[in-house]
Amino acid sequence: MAAVGRRRLARVLVAAAGVLGVVGSMAGPASAAQTCTGASDSNLCLSVDGVGGGRFRVHVGIDVPMSLAEAQEYIDDPGDPFVVTIVADDGIGSSCPLFCGTVIPVLFRVPLTGLGASGSGLGGDFDITVPGTALNEDPPGQEDEIRAFAELWDRDTNTLVRRFVSNQISGNWP
Repeated sequence: MAAVGRRRLARVLVAAAGVLGVVGSMAGPASAAQTCTGASDSNLCLSVDGVGGGRFRVHVGIDVPMSLAEAQEYIDDPGDPFVVTIVADDGIGSSCPLFCGTVIPVLFRVPLTGLGASGSGLGGDFDITVPGTALNEDPPGQEDEIRAFAELWDRDTNTLVRRFVSNQISGNWP
């Protein structure tokens, strides 16, 4: 009788270990990466956080110093003053300033989720949750590198006022 009980216990433990192994491998470790430019004429931040199930929350935040009146003017215009995209980065650097004629692969656009004006300037938040494949811009086994590009538009005149680029974030996103 004791041998039957030990075999039953062994089967239960093996089954439990199998379930825990499957759940653990499906959940995966949460990963987070963040970078901010910290420039005096603007601050552009990019973060990527694993939310489970092979999905990642991408957040971009920007603060551009200007007067409250100027910032409010951007907010009062019809349409969003900022356009934010996530791009693949295999070689954008100091030797290649913004949009130096290089074709930069756009991975996806990040929608505006918050916009504000204050005495310190104009600020915007952008958020999206994407599958890891949306961030995967290199062949399997190679590190993926991304950046956020932000454009500030004057919607009254439909003119591009300024472009901003974040620092690079790299990772191996499934």
